[in-house]
Amino acid sequence: MYISKMTLDDLKKALQGKTFSDNIQINPDTTVVDATLFLRVQFIECDNWKKEIEKCPAYVRLVRFYNAVNTIENEKSPLD
Repeated sequence: MYISKMTLDDLKKALQGKTFSDNIQINPDTTVVDATLFLRVQFIECDNWKKEIEKCPAYVRLVRFYNAVNTIENEKSPLD
């Protein structure tokens, strides 16, 4: 799977302060049922991570969440 080159700050800008629907599937084994709680916990874990951010499991989950949300939005809005 391709992992985005977004920085943690990019992810914060893209995801924080927004409202998301319930039950967002970020991979075949994981469905986010409470996006607000999920994001809060993942960002805390990333902020506490001391190694390369790309190796942080919470960062990977955030990127997957970001990709899933964008896929959902692109499916909802028809192309002009």
